[in-house]
Amino acid sequence: MLKHTAVGILAVFVTHPVAAHDYWLQPQQYFLSPDESTAVQLFVGDHFVSESERSFHAKKTTAFQMISKNGTVNLKAKVTDGRKPVCTITPTQSGNHLVVMERDWSHIELKAEKFDNYLKHEGLSNIVELRRKAGEENAVGRERYRRYLKALVQVGGRFDETYKQRIGHRLEILPQANPYLLDEADSLTVLVLFDGEPLRGVQVAAYNRHSDDTKTQEARTGEDGQVKFTLDRSGLWLIRLVHMQRCNGVPDIEWESFWAAYSFQMM
Repeated sequence: MLKHTAVGILAVFVTHPVAAHDYWLQPQQYFLSPDESTAVQLFVGDHFVSESERSFHAKKTTAFQMISKNGTVNLKAKVTDGRKPVCTITPTQSGNHLVVMERDWSHIELKAEKFDNYLKHEGLSNIVELRRKAGEENAVGRERYRRYLKALVQVGGRFDETYKQRIGHRLEILPQANPYLLDEADSLTVLVLFDGEPLRGVQVAAYNRHSDDTKTQEARTGEDGQVKFTLDRSGLWLIRLVHMQRCNGVPDIEWESFWAAYSFQMM
């Protein structure tokens, strides 16, 4: 069922040592008519609650695009550094449009207790165990991290499969059904890929914000890299996860993490 309204979502990031933060992309309108414009905002916060809106940072942005059946628009080439909201889009053709952003590496260093609390908060129990086995449980955590953000915009009344198009991000969220053809209480299966392969056993969260109330569903991917959530309420939705592994070949960095976030709206 096609849903038509005007609200938005965006992206998040990690700054807090215990309660890790997200970035997300949030169009002010997720449903547009052809040639209608909407601003796209970039937010940072925790559990889908924004703490601040971020401006466009060209140096930290590896890629910024709008992708549809009609091709790819290089938004980075059109946006001025420091712009807030990060861009305005004006799709001309009906169909799914993915606004996607990849952010470059950032670094953090946390004391052992704070790093372990952060790992547990994100469900990264495998990393806690690797640190323990390596005798590193009392060592500082030195990490680099990278972010991959998507927002799904529906233009007009034509539907296609852009919603699940592979972008080539190292960590990628791929819905297996078009959220804009689902009704409330339907389930949505999500495939998680890392380096193009299904990622099993990773914790994924689905946040739903309705008015001022936010609900969370969490589950781990199966052997096929898939996880299922129930779209049980209208409002804004954010599917997000973190994957971490050992970092090799980078001085003074032991770990690297990859953050992905995918936003859409249910009416």
